[in-house]
Amino acid sequence: MEDKINVIIPCYNVEHYIDRCLASVVEQTIGLEKLEIICVNDASTDGTWNKLSSWKKRYPQAFMLINCPQNGAQGKARNIGLSHASGSYITFLDADDWLEKDAYERAYQAMKAYNCDIVRYGWIRDNGTGNIWDTQVKQTGEDYLLVIDRVQERRKFLATDIMDHLCVDKMYTAEFIRESRLSFLEGCKYEDIYWGVLAYYYATRVCFLNEIMYHYYVNPSSTVMTADIPYHMDRFYVVRELWRECERRGLLEEYRLETELNFLVHYYLNGLKMMALCYSELKYQEFQEICQRVREIVPRYRENPYITEILSEMEQLEIALIGQDISQEEFGQVMRLLRG
Repeated sequence: MEDKINVIIPCYNVEHYIDRCLASVVEQTIGLEKLEIICVNDASTDGTWNKLSSWKKRYPQAFMLINCPQNGAQGKARNIGLSHASGSYITFLDADDWLEKDAYERAYQAMKAYNCDIVRYGWIRDNGTGNIWDTQVKQTGEDYLLVIDRVQERRKFLATDIMDHLCVDKMYTAEFIRESRLSFLEGCKYEDIYWGVLAYYYATRVCFLNEIMYHYYVNPSSTVMTADIPYHMDRFYVVRELWRECERRGLLEEYRLETELNFLVHYYLNGLKMMALCYSELKYQEFQEICQRVREIVPRYRENPYITEILSEMEQLEIALIGQDISQEEFGQVMRLLRG
């Protein structure tokens, strides 16, 4: 299936959204003959499978359906999709989101023109109330190619986080994914942090299409929007596993400071923000445990030069709390400040 684009879509209880999503794929200007749409039904309990079967019946050559008997969450569903992908290019799409009509054509053209590992395109939060093809802003700047061919360039790439860790706003070559040994953590949420940050260590040519191509649906029942759910704490497990994987791969030898920065950002800073926004209950004991874990994993975090070079003054103040024994009342004040 040379030169085909595999579109991997994990599907769990999305009967109300999947038609909009799949319509945006089959109507891509690149042509359906260039696409293979791999839908992984993750043991849905609603009418999702019937919807998928209807699309398969209409476009039998374009769809591959995989029906999982047990729910494995998005990471496992995406890995299953990857194991069935045979095309030269891979994209991921969430089942409640949708695309601009020319998204894959533009990304494919950039792939071919610049011989990229990854093409990253713009996305926008969308509440789905308008025409699905409407965008508030289409073009946001000039497209550009970033070449990372030296250690110093990769250090800058890692520290600035300009590519972000999302998987749905990108097209990858299948060869890059194989050679980088990329996969998703399974059985947890926030698995895309693991995937996305690891990709930073291996990409050598990344094209940035500064055009809105992806509509990220503001779904009140989505993973990141549902409050007071235990799985939000998965973030801390995912980032710890990411650190361990970087150690196993020997990445800390060249990129220790940058890996420490990413750990502080994704584990501690974004973890604090998550606890403030996703939980009504004060997570004081968890905060103390998180600070202790940071001191164990990154004992010399205060000496990292990126803290003052990259982070904002507010973030630097939050980092300073790691080494202080603040009271529960003081922690509550921090949480209220972050919510504000």
